[in-house]
Amino acid sequence: MERVTAERRILLRGWLSEQPGDVRTAILQRSHLVKHDAGDFVFHAGDEAGGICGVVSGGIGIYLPTGVGDLRLAHIGRCGVWFGYGPLVRGRRRSLSFSPTEPTWLMHVPLLALQEIAGSSPVHQRAILSVGEYGMDTAITIIENLLTQNHARRIAATLLRVAEVPYDGAENTATDVILTQSQLGEMACVGRQVVNRELRRMANKGLVAVSYNRITVLSRDALATFAQSTRETAVS
Repeated sequence: MERVTAERRILLRGWLSEQPGDVRTAILQRSHLVKHDAGDFVFHAGDEAGGICGVVSGGIGIYLPTGVGDLRLAHIGRCGVWFGYGPLVRGRRRSLSFSPTEPTWLMHVPLLALQEIAGSSPVHQRAILSVGEYGMDTAITIIENLLTQNHARRIAATLLRVAEVPYDGAENTATDVILTQSQLGEMACVGRQVVNRELRRMANKGLVAVSYNRITVLSRDALATFAQSTRETAVS
């Protein structure tokens, strides 16, 4: 990917896109464009403090370590999502693991660069530390999804959460999501058989199309309406 394309994409949405112009410039000047293949680990839980990364294209899986030593997929971040800021904000080791779910381009900003930018003025410091608020917004959305009792609605809401929003704002534009049914089930806390059954029902309603390791959201508006519908409507 060309650098100019990467910078344009990372400024389309998310934390960096909403910062003052001098902060955006400083971050981009100190960042490095890197590519990771699916299954690579960008950061591991327990790693020493380091920098942050922003998703330019692809998807970054965010994994929670469990008490038995496994990792559980909680979310997939898309373009404009920044991650790995825990050590920057708290000064501790990393508590999450991050691994691409598909070939992914990232902007990496070293910790020292972030500290220097933050130290240049109170405005810059506030801008840098505000990256954590965006992660909190995502965490709240995940909790809201998981508190949805109906399986069909929860699966639909989770699919919407991990599908990239079209850049032109056209909510009815079909969106391909590289995602297995097992991954969707893991994030929605349901079994693969339940996911398969509900996706077939959604496909019959014209909400999604399903193929190997890929789910196409045919209309975000329609799927969102389904996800927010009553229990009786959701399972009809």
